[in-house]
Amino acid sequence: MINTEDVYFMFVIFNLAAGIGVLFLKLYIVCFELDKIFSALRGSYGLELYKPFLQMGLLSKIFVVGSISSMIFFYKKSIKTGRLDQGEYENFTPVLKFQLRALYLMSLLLGLMMLVLFALGVWMGWLE
Repeated sequence: MINTEDVYFMFVIFNLAAGIGVLFLKLYIVCFELDKIFSALRGSYGLELYKPFLQMGLLSKIFVVGSISSMIFFYKKSIKTGRLDQGEYENFTPVLKFQLRALYLMSLLLGLMMLVLFALGVWMGWLE
């Protein structure tokens, strides 16, 4: 019979596996799609701010992909503040736009799930 601790453990393992999956998706975008993103959005001020971070290594490139994903996910705010050019956003590749939006949404949901699992574990006394 499955008890609540086993269900909690399965959710934690799922969250860790999904987090590793998101990390591999970000690595894919860093290795194969980052040049396409910067060439498609070359007139956007927000991407100009991130160019120095591209020289700092793989981890900084992963954070740049996360920042670009947030710009694409909250595109109206990014266009309003001038970080993203509206014409370039409209002409941006739909597949890549979907990938970046989905990546940001998955990251947000996994982060929220981690917080909920941590709070539940402390409240139930499974985590000390």
